[in-house]
Amino acid sequence: MSKQLILIRHANARSGTLGLADFDRTLDSVGLKEAQEMAFRVRNRKLIPDLMVSSPAIRAFSTARIFAGIWDKEHHSIIEKQTLYEASIPKLLSVVNGLDNHASSAAIFGHNPEISALAGYLTVEGLYTMPTCGILVISFEVEAWNLVSKDLGTMLLFDYPGADVAQ
Repeated sequence: MSKQLILIRHANARSGTLGLADFDRTLDSVGLKEAQEMAFRVRNRKLIPDLMVSSPAIRAFSTARIFAGIWDKEHHSIIEKQTLYEASIPKLLSVVNGLDNHASSAAIFGHNPEISALAGYLTVEGLYTMPTCGILVISFEVEAWNLVSKDLGTMLLFDYPGADVAQ
């Protein structure tokens, strides 16, 4: 048995210079298009996860809601985790390690630089810089989420808006 994790950086957001607190930044028109594009790409690859976990920051949760709609999932099924906002690798890993073992796959919606750092930590392929709405699919040959740790993951897919990735 294996586990599959999809790390998703939130889509493009409005600038923080518009007087909004960082937590309250919303998606802009580019971000709305990015989220739709990437949600369809994941769906077309039949990689829709069992669980969706998101940072509660507006830009991340809005990205998760767009994905949920395209994946035919209820918005209320998205699990909000405060620890995904401005989190360290140990805090992000604790979210992954705490996922429900009944789920063989999960998507985590988060922020840079943390989501890219987690991707580099979990895979042997190296470091990633995830652009807005970038996705990284990682496979783990483990039976339980609490066994996921450093360098145990294998990158299956790295994709982002505008990338020419073979379908």
